[in-house]
Amino acid sequence: MISRDEALAIAREWASSGKPGPAPEVDLYEFDLGYVVWRVLPETAVVDGVPVPPPSTGYPRAVIDRETGEVSQWTALSAPMVAEDYALNRAAEGRFPPDVRYVLDRAGWFPGRDVSSAVNHWMVRFADELAGLECSPLARVALVEFGGLQLPQFGRSGRLGGGFMSFIHPTVGGVVTEAAREFAEEFDNPVYPIGNNEDGPSELVIDAQGRVFMLHWADDFFVGPDIDSAIVKLIRGGPMAEASDRDW
Repeated sequence: MISRDEALAIAREWASSGKPGPAPEVDLYEFDLGYVVWRVLPETAVVDGVPVPPPSTGYPRAVIDRETGEVSQWTALSAPMVAEDYALNRAAEGRFPPDVRYVLDRAGWFPGRDVSSAVNHWMVRFADELAGLECSPLARVALVEFGGLQLPQFGRSGRLGGGFMSFIHPTVGGVVTEAAREFAEEFDNPVYPIGNNEDGPSELVIDAQGRVFMLHWADDFFVGPDIDSAIVKLIRGGPMAEASDRDW
């Protein structure tokens, strides 16, 4: 475990890296997982009554992990905000495989992502089309976290973008609900649209238990038992099993 004094020593080393002269003054903010540290800027000087800005501004923050002492660099947000972002990223470690996490990061996903306002607007905009389809709590969770993302797929050659792109609602364009209604009637399992896929094209829907399905013109397919598994499948590609009431 890294003590406060040890964190200060690490922080001084980080702040002076590549800079000649004595170690600069640093300050830190302690939280459960470690310490947010930053270089203390000199006070603004006043020359002839005119404030003179310091030689540089916007120094980044760093986080020193309490358990390992590992240093990671973060943007110049407030210390509590950096601590919150660090905790969210730690919680998300191992949630997705590295190749899938790479695609998600490039698409604009990050731990704690919340596009509630966009989802609310989308639901109002397409209220007529969505009438009678219930957005379950898990459907809303999926839309709030992943809505608006465009997810390329690894092709058979392993090249990213070589497969079929998935678009998670709310996206630019309309929403198709006829297939969702037919699926709900056939399997007695109400679903809600959460996106579409270039293969077919086809619709992506989720049921109240969080299971994700692809409604393709050729057949209905089971994508995954939850949104995380479905995201992995959509990005990695590969064969999918036909949807069956045995899936639930």
